[in-house]
Formats: sequence, C-alpha cells, structure tokens
Amino acid sequence: MKRYLIQVGTVTYAIKGRDLLRRKGFKVKIERKSGEKTYGCGYAISLEGDKSEAVELLRDSGVKILDITEIN
Repeated sequence: MKRYLIQVGTVTYAIKGRDLLRRKGFKVKIERKSGEKTYGCGYAISLEGDKSEAVELLRDSGVKILDITEIN
C-alpha cells in the first residue's frame, strides 16, 4: 500500500486531520518533517491508504493542505 505525507499549515491541523482520518478507518500518524521541502509548521500527516478520499475528507473539514508527497 502506498504511503503519503500530507503537509499541513499548523500542528493543530495535523492533530485535527489525524483524528478525523482515524475515525474514518485510515492508518495515520503525525510526523515532524524537516529538510528542503518543509512548509508551515513542519508537521505532516503520514497516511497509508486512499489519498483522494483522505484529501477530500480533510478539505471538507477545513484542514489546510500545503503539499502531498508520496513515500516509497
């Protein structure tokens, strides 16, 4: 299964998004991201599962997504 890092604007969005996606049955956790491609607060939601469904749920809930990276 593919894994994605969904970069969000604040740690509050990361927590809100993690909790929402867990309730919907996704396997997620919060990661602190550092390096060249870091946006906002540097926190990202690590997701295993259907990216499009998760992104739609997050956006509908008002979570601001800054970037999505696929991790192999």
